[in-house]
Amino acid sequence: MGRSKLSKDVSEEKQVSYKLFLPESLRAKFKSMCALKGVTMNHILLELIEEWIEDNKPPSSPKQKKS
Repeated sequence: MGRSKLSKDVSEEKQVSYKLFLPESLRAKFKSMCALKGVTMNHILLELIEEWIEDNKPPSSPKQKKS
């Protein structure tokens, strides 16, 4: 993950809840690794989601000039 901080836009927005289903063993490993690094699971998930969105943006189409 290239970013160390969440974008300002995301960190200041109103927060909503999202339920996620994953195997207990995966959650346990993730929780343990986050604790060892001193970060919250939520923080890491937000960074990963932001990174995925940035990496998967559709190519922008060139703007046409008005004549």
